[in-house]
Amino acid sequence: MWRRRSSVLAVVVLAACGGGADDPESTPVPSVGADTPVAAVEELVEAINAPDFADASRLAVPGQAALAALAEGATFGEVASSLSEGDTDVAANFWAGFAQGTASFLAGDVTAVEDGTVEQDGVSFHRVVVTPPDGDSRTLLIREDDGYRIDLFASFGPGLADKMIGPVERLLTTQTGEAGLILSELQNIVPSLLASASLPGTTPETSQQLIALIEVITRVS
Repeated sequence: MWRRRSSVLAVVVLAACGGGADDPESTPVPSVGADTPVAAVEELVEAINAPDFADASRLAVPGQAALAALAEGATFGEVASSLSEGDTDVAANFWAGFAQGTASFLAGDVTAVEDGTVEQDGVSFHRVVVTPPDGDSRTLLIREDDGYRIDLFASFGPGLADKMIGPVERLLTTQTGEAGLILSELQNIVPSLLASASLPGTTPETSQQLIALIEVITRVS
């Protein structure tokens, strides 16, 4: 199973403060999301602060952490294996890296408030505004997938898009079953990337990176 090998995840949420965290737990947990969009964020905060990254893993949309691993240099074989066998371990590592880079964002008495929904290509995303005790509010986008879970690409697309364009371009020229599986799964994150571009504070440069990744992904559609 692929493990986090770089600090790329610290870039996933820009302008956040750093912090420490223990290694991800490896105890299996039921893969069920939260009862409401706000509960998904609240349970994520609780798991990250525990820290219990195995529990946090269930709060990411399944398969997205495996795809995000492309931004960190995971091989196509590793990503395909995680997509086929389940990516809870990779999701635990995602949240571990997130916590190391952004502990202050989800630390302490965090307030989470639902702020409507946004539709992209028939997919509904619930906006949840998260406000830490000291710091600026951020918006996370939540989807219903066997419970409510954080959509990694909708919420953190700006920190992933530019690092995924190169690997996805290489996938297009790789004629293997593994590459085909990954490219097929990447089609599912297009609505997420579009939703990410609609988040408050998204800069023109970031929007361009998100659209560039979408254009590469959809070359095979």
